[in-house]
Amino acid sequence: MLANYFKVAIRNILKHRSYSIINIIGLAGSTAITILITFYALSVLSYDQFHKGSDQIYFMYRDRATETGRIPVYDTWFPMAEAAKNDLPGIKSFTRFFQAGQSWVSYGDKRFEQGLTYADSSFFSFFSFPLVAGDRKTLLDGPNSVVISEAVAKKFFGAEDPLGKVLNLGFSNDRTVTGVIGAIPGNSSFTFEVVIPLNTRLVHQFLGENLWGGSFCTSFVRLDDNTSIQSIRQQANVIMKKYVNEAEQGNVLFLPLKDYNNEFTDQKKYAYTLLIVAIGILLISSINFTNLATAQSLMRTTEVGVRKVMGATRPGLVRQFISESLLLTFFALVIGGLLAEMLLPFFGSLIGLDIPINFVENPELIGLLALLGLIIGVLSGSYPSFYISAFKPSEVLKGAQAKKGSMLVRNGLVVLQFSLAIILISAVAIIRQQVGFMRGYDVKFDKDNVVVIPIAVRDFEDRESAISRIVAFKEQLGQLPGVISVTASNGIPGDYPGSFSLFLPQGKEDINPLDYQVADVEEDYFGTYGIKLIAGRNFIPHSQNDRDNSIILNEAAVKDIGWKDPIGKKLLYPRSRRPLEVIGVVEDFNYASLKQRIMPIVHYFGGDSARNYRYISVKLKGEAREATLGQMATTWQAMKFDKAYEYFFPAERMEALYAPEDNLIRILTYATIFAIFVACLGLYALASFTIMLRTKEIAIRKTLGASVPSIVGLFSRSYFALVLASIAVAVPLAWYAMAQWLEGFAFRTSIGWATFAFAGGMALAISFLTVSIHGIRAGLANPVKSLRAE
Repeated sequence: MLANYFKVAIRNILKHRSYSIINIIGLAGSTAITILITFYALSVLSYDQFHKGSDQIYFMYRDRATETGRIPVYDTWFPMAEAAKNDLPGIKSFTRFFQAGQSWVSYGDKRFEQGLTYADSSFFSFFSFPLVAGDRKTLLDGPNSVVISEAVAKKFFGAEDPLGKVLNLGFSNDRTVTGVIGAIPGNSSFTFEVVIPLNTRLVHQFLGENLWGGSFCTSFVRLDDNTSIQSIRQQANVIMKKYVNEAEQGNVLFLPLKDYNNEFTDQKKYAYTLLIVAIGILLISSINFTNLATAQSLMRTTEVGVRKVMGATRPGLVRQFISESLLLTFFALVIGGLLAEMLLPFFGSLIGLDIPINFVENPELIGLLALLGLIIGVLSGSYPSFYISAFKPSEVLKGAQAKKGSMLVRNGLVVLQFSLAIILISAVAIIRQQVGFMRGYDVKFDKDNVVVIPIAVRDFEDRESAISRIVAFKEQLGQLPGVISVTASNGIPGDYPGSFSLFLPQGKEDINPLDYQVADVEEDYFGTYGIKLIAGRNFIPHSQNDRDNSIILNEAAVKDIGWKDPIGKKLLYPRSRRPLEVIGVVEDFNYASLKQRIMPIVHYFGGDSARNYRYISVKLKGEAREATLGQMATTWQAMKFDKAYEYFFPAERMEALYAPEDNLIRILTYATIFAIFVACLGLYALASFTIMLRTKEIAIRKTLGASVPSIVGLFSRSYFALVLASIAVAVPLAWYAMAQWLEGFAFRTSIGWATFAFAGGMALAISFLTVSIHGIRAGLANPVKSLRAE
């Protein structure tokens, strides 16, 4: 009997090819989208969980008190993790690392710039990064050892065995390769090219005798299997009280490794957003499936009547219709899976991630997909099967059609479809509007006419001579005819340093120290970037007094302190109580993404010393820009620096800050187009059904002289009402959802009615075109044939 059901099902699917193809396209497309988004979400939600025992690994950091609340500080002091291991029972092990930027690496006549990371000797036994060669337990035990990525190994050694080979790392001297890291999964928060040991001797070189004197490490701890993080948190602040100056104390905090990536990105939020979109599209496709199945079933009323006369029971007819629905759903799921595999490279380019579709590693997804197909097939086939099998044979064979009361359910489904589509249209429009707002916002500094050259003392083996060479290079750049001004700093807008210092406003020594971001700049920094000085004066060139005793604040710092007239006021270091005089205030400028509010900044005067600088910024004249860039490259080459020449414009860095939103826009745009397409298919089915019910009425109207436009208008009015109902449902929901999304931006656009008018107008236009196709076809039909059939 079951075989007969499927045999008849295949026959009917082939007989009604157009409806079958439309159903398969809708379901297959939504299945492919759901698969792609699901694997993306799984990748994002499982960030860093490929490490063994990842549930017992925690990121260790701290916070500090400010006037506006407590803020996190993610860099830790070098001894902090070790102190936690020694002083907090339940911590099994720890590891630390910091990424030091690019460094020249050479082997023979091969020389490339690679990313350099310092890490504890325990690093590769603590984490489970794939290892191609070497002993995980001893990789970084030797003081002159180096671990490289597989890509770096191939670059330098080709097919040769890299173990034991010696690489020269410039100021780090010769290093022996002791291990090779394999391909790191795409859902890892950390990637590495060249890793060398981080040890106490090296840190003493950076910080001197006081190892608690500066924070620069990223620290992780692993708990014993029977230890809860709650017990660790309760006793963690013992470390602060024991080792840290009272003025700098805060809370010791722990973040699960699985939440580390989400602390710094919006990927998890966007993954959940896309999952909701995928569910919405799947729902639209399922509704479309039901409407098309119902419309198709009305063409088979005679078949049902004959089957009933021949003895078919209602349960048997229900099983027949559900079998057809299940078979069609199965085809759609298989095609959807293949389509997802084909679209994977394109989808990966949209989101900027390499996401493999691997059902073998996720067998539960196959079961989930099969269950999903079963639910869609049964639900989509149940309504039309129960509806059509309830007809009496005598009525069916006389040509009776569906009752108009049955239209209520199908109209409701169309309203739901278009509501979801309008929400998607509105979401895409508002996200585009917000990204456009951020890109067009006046960030209060010149990001287009300044070119930045990364260069730092740490890039050179001889650091003392490096300072004079950097200063000489800067002076030569200032002599180029196409250059307006040149400045050096340790941070630029779009990449400010993550350095903070504690301050006490003079006269308010009883408050908690203020934790403010700090930056070293030269006197021409503000002029080069077009940052407006709104009070006081700038730094005086070559002034030792300004270098030792003066600071310039931004408006946010002045407001945070509560000063009305800040010039001449002083900020004190909590420990030494050494005063720093405020000599100027600059207008607030957006040095980071507009997602973030402008934080207080204290600008120090770096003076003539290039020791702490990381960037040289050059303001160009508008004309002959390309020629000037070429002259800058020539000047660099003449200096014979060990570092490769590179430059960028701050506008590029600011643009990159909004890459996640750009990715979301692209994905939602394609998803919205598909959702509208599927919703139109559902409307097409409903219009087809309506015309079948009103064939006689149309014929009579035609006989009485009705024109094609009048018939089109007759049918369009009812569907306009459905779309208007969809707009009424969708607009409040879309407004609320997008208002919540915009809360994540410190600087945001406003939601206006024009957005929803656009979304609603688009839905009305598309629905009118869809219904008009049927209306025109009905208006052009021969009324004589229609009345004869009736």
